[in-house]
Amino acid sequence: MDACTIFVLTDAEHALFCNNEDWLNPKTQIWFVPARPDRFGCAYVGFNEQWAEGGLNTKGLAFDWVNFGVLEKWSRSPQLKVVRGNASERMLETCATVDDAIAFYKSHWEGCFLKARVLVADRSGASVIIYARDGILTVEKDNQCRGFGYGKKVLAKMLAQKPEPTVASGFNILIAARQPGKYATKYSNIYDLKSGDIYLLPHSGKDDMVKLNLGDELKKGSHLYDMPEIEAERTQPLRRPSQWKEWGKDIVMWYSNHFGTGFP
Repeated sequence: MDACTIFVLTDAEHALFCNNEDWLNPKTQIWFVPARPDRFGCAYVGFNEQWAEGGLNTKGLAFDWVNFGVLEKWSRSPQLKVVRGNASERMLETCATVDDAIAFYKSHWEGCFLKARVLVADRSGASVIIYARDGILTVEKDNQCRGFGYGKKVLAKMLAQKPEPTVASGFNILIAARQPGKYATKYSNIYDLKSGDIYLLPHSGKDDMVKLNLGDELKKGSHLYDMPEIEAERTQPLRRPSQWKEWGKDIVMWYSNHFGTGFP
């Protein structure tokens, strides 16, 4: 079963990255990690274990995953470097373009390719879908509107109508592609890869939008919001991401690297 729907809306002047996050856990979060001398500033989205399902950086690069739930033949070759914690978080911290991301995944171990595909896009409108097939990393690069996941039929129909690359068009598609039931869509997000604006539908099944800006949030330092409470929390003292959970990612990846389970 596919979980999540991700797509890019782009033309010569616009680049929007759009995502529906489908899963069991209702405890959704967005958190911000400022730049360091060797790292770009980033926003990450996901759940309360703070394992990024997707994110956006200050160079206008974004990613998210679709979990297909079917195991692929995928194991770490000796030449692939193992990184600390979530490999895609490390990718977003260090890559500025789609080509950078391709080079990263070709040189670093990402266990999630065992059962999922990633979409990465940059502010130029270029995008790449990366996945494992028969033990080989497959790379599909393009610069057109496209996407995949649970809502693929809805997405194909609506993209065929050549929608304008606007936030309104993106949310129209995301709402139409929501998943119901056990793995219902828990939040929807759109990143404007050129401006750094972040648009959220933070409540499951509701259309109330919250707008943030990556640069403005990073000026506040490292912090997080619980998506269902984001409007109230933006007026309260900042909460910091848990260092214990960051260490927990290291443990999870140690297990994955030694036993080849992939994560999540």
